[in-house]
Formats: sequence, C-alpha cells, structure tokens
Amino acid sequence: MKLLRLTVPVLAALLSSCAKDNEPMPAPVYLLDQRWKLMELVGQPVSVADANSGTDLLLNSVTGTNGGRAFCNQYGGSYTLTGNSAELTFSPQFSTYATCAMQSQETKYLELLPSVTRYTIRNRQLALYDATHPEPRLVFNAAD
Repeated sequence: MKLLRLTVPVLAALLSSCAKDNEPMPAPVYLLDQRWKLMELVGQPVSVADANSGTDLLLNSVTGTNGGRAFCNQYGGSYTLTGNSAELTFSPQFSTYATCAMQSQETKYLELLPSVTRYTIRNRQLALYDATHPEPRLVFNAAD
C-alpha cells in the first residue's frame, strides 16, 4: 500500500476547493480559542510587569463572545468575523468596576476594542486595526 503525503498548502487548497463560493471561510484556527496577551496599546509597549499581570483577550469560537482581563478588571462582549476576509468587529465591552493605577490604560483599551475593523496574524502575533489608522491600535502575542 502506498501512502500519499500532502503538504499543508496542498491540503489547504484541496479543502478550500470543497467550499461553495458563497459560504464564508472559517476564521483561522489560531485566532479563536487562543489566549492573546496585550503587548502594545496605540503603538506604546505595555510594560513587562503589566503584560505579566495580564491584559488578555480570548475569542470563544462556540459562543461568539470575547473576554479576558484588562489592566484592572475582567471584561467581555461579543465579536463578529466576516467570512473570506480579515474583518473583525467587537461590541461595546462591559467590565467589572475595580480601580487601579492603570485605569487610564484600561479605559483606552476598552474604548479601542469596539473601534476594531480588521486583524492580521503573523508569527503568533495578533494586530488589531481600526478604519482610520494604518498602524495597529492593539498588538497581542499568543500566550503559551
């Protein structure tokens, strides 16, 4: 018996050819159900201490909700992915009400999420963009 060996690009091409033209393509597996740690907020690095204390983001593939821990509080909302594109949007976010020294950064973070219109992923780094700026507004690394 001879086994057929397929490379990932060949396999992806074969699988994508099975989809109908009007069906949305699924989001990349690595975008959803992956915990993302915030590394940059509006082009400014998040300090290592802040990154370790954990502003993060998780997009749940089953419920269509997002959530995580911001600088001071737990937060959440919902997200929408548009098939066959890199379009990603977030609802306004809710959060708990604790205050901390990083409150202004948390407020900015929670304001930026609903302004997101698209994403890119490269080398385990998620960049979120709004409609008006060419540079990413939020940058995350995949948490190990």
